[in-house]
Amino acid sequence: LIRAEEENGKSLLPSGLERKTIGKANFKAEAATVSTSQRIQIRKLMQKVGLKANSGEESAAVQKFLEKMVELAEQAGGEPPKPNRPDGSFLDEIRRTAGNEQLLTLFNRKDELSQYIDTWTDLAGKIAERWPNWLVLKRLASHAASLQDADVILSQVGAIEQQRQLLEDPDLVSPLIGSVTQLLRDELNALKQQWETLWEDGGEKLGKDENWRRLEPEQRNQLRIQQQLQESAAPAISVESTEAVLETLDANSIPSLSDRIAAMPGRFEKIVFG
Repeated sequence: LIRAEEENGKSLLPSGLERKTIGKANFKAEAATVSTSQRIQIRKLMQKVGLKANSGEESAAVQKFLEKMVELAEQAGGEPPKPNRPDGSFLDEIRRTAGNEQLLTLFNRKDELSQYIDTWTDLAGKIAERWPNWLVLKRLASHAASLQDADVILSQVGAIEQQRQLLEDPDLVSPLIGSVTQLLRDELNALKQQWETLWEDGGEKLGKDENWRRLEPEQRNQLRIQQQLQESAAPAISVESTEAVLETLDANSIPSLSDRIAAMPGRFEKIVFG
């Protein structure tokens, strides 16, 4: 017959009407009646978002239900390449009602709300499943930006982002991960081969130098350290998997590796000629 509200408009349960709160509470007459069967359907609706409301306490749970709906809508979309977030402004209409009127609004829109819950839950699940791969692709793409042959693939990555195609079927992200990984793998293998070739050439040049042969091992080691040509300076290049490629490039970018390789002949020359 009546409902009690706190000063901020939040519903109060009878159990919350302690002596110290009664004087501050606002009491309003209920103009509508909610049947037991309707309350059961409302509680079932709330259960779909993981919210349990006890019988007779449905009004107190409505605010939490609406918060859950907003959270679900936020998870069902977002920044590109995710789809746009669903429009949840209709929830404000429910929020502006109160008491039994609010419960009846939920009941009358239960089928619509249930469909939103199903749709948004499905979208949120798909986004959560595909998002990690997108982050991997973005990391790969950032490392591939310096490669001349990467333009076509990088334009495809940009198109997925601009057109919000994360959830496209068939999946567009996974094949690109494979393509960019292979592109980077080929580049790393080429750089590794260049390093090894220049390392061997430099070692042969040192071996033929009479001054180098006269040096003690410790003196040779000090000269190598000065020119960053000790054995430990060789970059660790691993390309067995996408994660291995990323770990390699996070430690040594392609431009950095290229610069170090380009400098190797000059460093060996400095050891020989000073």
